[in-house]
Amino acid sequence: MKYLAIILLTLTISKTNTCNNKTNTTADNGKITIQEPKKNTYSIITLNGKDVTQEKLHITFDEEQHLISGYSGCNTFTSKYTMTNDQISLGLPIASKIYCEKKMALEEEFFKALFEIKTKTISDKNLSLKDPKGKELLSGKIKN
Repeated sequence: MKYLAIILLTLTISKTNTCNNKTNTTADNGKITIQEPKKNTYSIITLNGKDVTQEKLHITFDEEQHLISGYSGCNTFTSKYTMTNDQISLGLPIASKIYCEKKMALEEEFFKALFEIKTKTISDKNLSLKDPKGKELLSGKIKN
């Protein structure tokens, strides 16, 4: 019985380690291709035209799970999203509930901008999120 428990524990641990592999491999005609996960994080540079680089806001787009997450000045958040070409539609975000008196106005402005975003454009590692009229609400640069 003791040996059975050890074997089951060993199998469980070995399965857990293989699940942490963040790259996918595919075989095509004998060639192995490694596919990196499609997850990009952008440091937010402007919010409604104002420089917010000192606030360390950021957004991560996880293309595999269709999730957007990040830091909004005081709290972290996550939300589902859908993309069609450059059109983006965000679901209701879920955020932590830390109260930061000095950052509440920034965070309210950030979440208001998120609700208004309708287009996502990426060019030369720069992110631009715009409202339906084409006004840039958030801009960012990919984090290295």
